[in-house]
Formats: sequence, structure tokens, C-alpha cells
Amino acid sequence: MNGRVYCASEDLNEEERTKVIKELKLGYINLSEELFEQAKLNFMLALQYDSKCADAYWGLMLEKCQIRSESELYSNPIRYKEVVFLNEYQHAMEFAGETQKKYYDELLERIYAVNQGENC
Repeated sequence: MNGRVYCASEDLNEEERTKVIKELKLGYINLSEELFEQAKLNFMLALQYDSKCADAYWGLMLEKCQIRSESELYSNPIRYKEVVFLNEYQHAMEFAGETQKKYYDELLERIYAVNQGENC
């Protein structure tokens, strides 16, 4: 996850924001190490501090599909074509800012194409 930017809601105070970012970082590290249950707990904790945290919902989507790295979404669009129908994905997109939406859309570009009947 090198270079990934973690985002919390704008309306949080600094202490809450720090807690959310900490849990997001741990969650994504745990995903990369295939510690899916622990990752789920991290993302759920982030949501306790920030119920509108798009990154936490996105992480829960990845955990649900047991995806270690976001690049798997792009590299294996047929396997993960159903992610765009998950509630976690819907919440992530609902609460994502413009920069996050662009990032998510880029990762899912090939999945959108598969769902429209195009071969990738």
C-alpha cells in the first residue's frame, strides 16, 4: 500500500481523525498480510469513530472478498466483477470525496467494462 492516502471525514476533530487513520493503516496492512478478520476489526473500529469513512467501507469490501491488495481489483476484473454490487462498495462511493471516487473508479475501470460485457 505504499503511497496510499488514508481519508477520514472532514468534520472530525484531530483526535478522532488520528484514531480513524491509525485503524485504516492497520486494516490495510492486515489485508496485505491476509489477516482478514483483524482487518475487518480495524475497519469496523474506524467506522465507530467515523461512520462516513469511505476508506473503511472500501476496506470492508476488500476484506469481504479476501483481497490482499487493491491492484487485484484491476488485474483480475472477472474474478471480482461482483464487488460493485456489494453494500460496502455502495457506502464507500456514497461517502467518498472527489479524489477518492476517482481513485476507486480507476481501480474498478476494468470491472465496469466486464460488467458491461466487454472482455478485458
